[in-house]
Amino acid sequence: MFRNVAAPALASRLFISINHPRIAPLTIPLASFSNHAPSIAATPVAARVDRDRGSRNRRNYEDKRGATPLRFLVASSFLSWFSKKSDDESPESQLITIIKRSILSIQKEEYQKAEQMLHLALKMAQELQSKDGVTYIYDIMANLAMEVGDFAKAEKLFVNVMQRLFADGFVEDHIKMLHISSKIAHLAQLQGHFDKAAQGFEWTLAKLEEQLKQISEENVRELRELWGITKNWYAQLLMEGKRFAEAKTAFQQAYEAYTEVHGKLTEEGLTILNNLSVACSNLEDYASAERFLKEAISLAAQIPDLSEAGVYKANLGLLYLQQGLLRQASEFCTFAWRYGKQHKHEESVIQANYCLEQIKAMQK
Repeated sequence: MFRNVAAPALASRLFISINHPRIAPLTIPLASFSNHAPSIAATPVAARVDRDRGSRNRRNYEDKRGATPLRFLVASSFLSWFSKKSDDESPESQLITIIKRSILSIQKEEYQKAEQMLHLALKMAQELQSKDGVTYIYDIMANLAMEVGDFAKAEKLFVNVMQRLFADGFVEDHIKMLHISSKIAHLAQLQGHFDKAAQGFEWTLAKLEEQLKQISEENVRELRELWGITKNWYAQLLMEGKRFAEAKTAFQQAYEAYTEVHGKLTEEGLTILNNLSVACSNLEDYASAERFLKEAISLAAQIPDLSEAGVYKANLGLLYLQQGLLRQASEFCTFAWRYGKQHKHEESVIQANYCLEQIKAMQK
């Protein structure tokens, strides 16, 4: 009785959607401010989105990546391009400084300040007639809009960046384009445009898989990482459509790809394990769900001050509750509540409170 009646609600609460970039999150890797499209092997990452803060507001899901700010990596080729042409007092150097400061503001979650500086940088780049500089700044703006949850603006900016890259001679299946395609699909997902999102993810994954078959092993890292990130987002879309078996497979593939590149001791890898456990729970494969969550908890213990560890404990409590194991559920949810309070992690407390309230209801 308990399993049939309560499981759907618990599964919805249990599903904590995580969109990295570094599971993300990734943005497009703008290599250098030149007018030539570089080869994939020569393309460094110019900017990378680690968190997709805005989807935290979607229904019952938490975007765990919202727990920490964006981390941007400015491509060395971008900086060296200017250094060859300028000195410390040149307009180009001033532009670099403003861009760096905007990125620092984003890392500090000073988003309004970052936005203002990016607009100033954009004006300077336009005055300098730096075509690639303008593209680079639009890309950062797009990721910032995505970070703060302005998905429509982010999509418009990413489309603009894509159009500029097309005009510069980039083909649709270049790694830069595939980064944007994956993000636009994810933005469609976050806005509830699921058919559009599915088409975008499936097209991007197909193009990535074609390239993975052709590229040499030493140049596979970025493609493999983007494939894993896209798989993770696609798996979340499959969860939306209650295609749990397919979602489980996609989460497993995403986890394998991500840990292959970054290792297991990362917050983003743990979020995929969490979502993998949710897929298993919806398939009523509780043994696998428990195994993945316990692995996440064990790995989380090795990451100092990881506040999300409380969420994993609460989720394990909810998993036990789904099975009617009230003693185990109470133990883990009580721990999660204390952990969340100690680390001032709101979602852990919310998740634990929900679990404890359900336990009280079951005991009446």
